[in-house]
Amino acid sequence: MSRRSQRDLCAQAIQSLDQEIASLLTAIEREKVPDRLTRLALELQNALIEKRKGDMMAERG
Repeated sequence: MSRRSQRDLCAQAIQSLDQEIASLLTAIEREKVPDRLTRLALELQNALIEKRKGDMMAERG
């Protein structure tokens, strides 16, 4: 795989995670049920961890 296509894949993954984070934040803002809010917060935390991993890989790339 070429370096350019690896960068393109990383950029796509980061964009996808950014969209997921935005979606989760919107859901959290609208949520009124504490249990559901806790699950959404955990999903957001996991998405942020994945984004951080992707950012670190892109920096190395």
